Amino acid sequence: MSKVTKEVRRENGNEKVPFITKFFFGFGDVYGGGVFNIINFFYAIFLTDVVKIPPAYASVIFLVGKIWDAVTDPIMGYISDKTKSRWGRRRPYFLFGVPFIFLSFVMVWYPVSFESTFARFLYALFSYMFLNTVVTMVLIPYTAMSAEITLDYNERTAINSLRLTFSLLSSLLCAVLPMMIVKSAGDPRKGYLTMSIIFGTFFALPYLGVFAFTKEKNFKPATTKLNFKELIIEPLKIKTFRLYLGMFLFAYLAIDTVSVIFPYYMKYYIGKPYFVSAVLGVLLITEIIFVPVYAMIARKKSKNFAYIVGALVWMVGATLTFFFRPEWPSQMLLAVAALIGAGVSAVAVMPHTILGDVTDVAELKFGERREGNISSMATFLRKVASALVQAVILLILGLVGYVNPKGNEIPQQPESVILAIRLIVFVGPILLLLFGIYSALKYPLRPEVHKTLVKLLEAKRQDEDVNKHVLEELQKELI
Repeated sequence: MSKVTKEVRRENGNEKVPFITKFFFGFGDVYGGGVFNIINFFYAIFLTDVVKIPPAYASVIFLVGKIWDAVTDPIMGYISDKTKSRWGRRRPYFLFGVPFIFLSFVMVWYPVSFESTFARFLYALFSYMFLNTVVTMVLIPYTAMSAEITLDYNERTAINSLRLTFSLLSSLLCAVLPMMIVKSAGDPRKGYLTMSIIFGTFFALPYLGVFAFTKEKNFKPATTKLNFKELIIEPLKIKTFRLYLGMFLFAYLAIDTVSVIFPYYMKYYIGKPYFVSAVLGVLLITEIIFVPVYAMIARKKSKNFAYIVGALVWMVGATLTFFFRPEWPSQMLLAVAALIGAGVSAVAVMPHTILGDVTDVAELKFGERREGNISSMATFLRKVASALVQAVILLILGLVGYVNPKGNEIPQQPESVILAIRLIVFVGPILLLLFGIYSALKYPLRPEVHKTLVKLLEAKRQDEDVNKHVLEELQKELI
């Protein structure tokens, strides 16, 4: 047996990743799953209904915050790939980020009461940009590291499935508990501040465990230069990466669309603003339950096939939200939420399990590991696209006549606003998921192709001779 074969077998079956590593690495994603969930579900309505910022101003906050990410995300990917330390390329940022995770989250939910609307807008904009900067500093290295713990296809699926289980559990807590905390405080302003302190601590502390119990493989630091072409244009030349982006971006844009509009749907159409916690709780519990189901489908068929199944299930649930009537029993609404959750589970989890495989294709293209570059590009594009969707939704609400509350009362919204809310919940996810399904159908990195790719890459790392015909076929199919 050749040296390269022994190495490949050691990487792909005989040396499993310890459970303690899987556990603590996965636990870190309570931040990634939770921070975006709370922001997406509650920040827009916090700005419009608590801080009393008009929808048009709120849309600018989302948009400018993500334009700032256009600078920070690729740069953080570059810095992470180039980092040299005794702790590796990624781990220093986990330890350094702990206090800033807490501080930034509390700041963004602090209910400033400046008399000037513009002053409130400026504070919200600054705190939101600071939060995004901290998220970038921590999650870019964290996401990149998910591809560096192991190169094995199935072990990556196991690691990322556990990671996404923690993410979904965090999402569940962050969907159910915030409004319960806010409501229990009596005063919404005090409630949001209390909530931010609790969840800021919850998000920060796990990174002590990520730092202590995980270790990336000792790949050489990347040789990329800090320029636009290297960091942004070059990854987009890879066909597999573009199709991965199609699955990832359109899935999460659909999730963002529902996240932003759903509190408005529950408050102004269904007429049960605090029942949103129960509905989101059922949706997210169903998501978690179905994670192993889709992991099994991915092992037996492929990850993109599991994605397609979930997208189709969600589209059925989205259709039901439009035809649902406020007077119908709450149990029916919970059933619709469960159906949507069964679909969201696949489209939320599968792109994360695919990312590590895509970085292997990038190594085939560039001849070096660029996990930070690839993950930062995916995160950057997801944030920019998300900001556009959030801004557009808030602009639509403003254009159709949204009425900001005065005090703690719930205003009667015009019929045009109610219709816009229902259409966004219904049409938005379906259109976006259709694009995601198209990308999944075209995605070329099947399990058997990935096994061949890993063997070839290992041979190249060991300076072994490679089958040129196989190399050419892989390049043609994947790049």
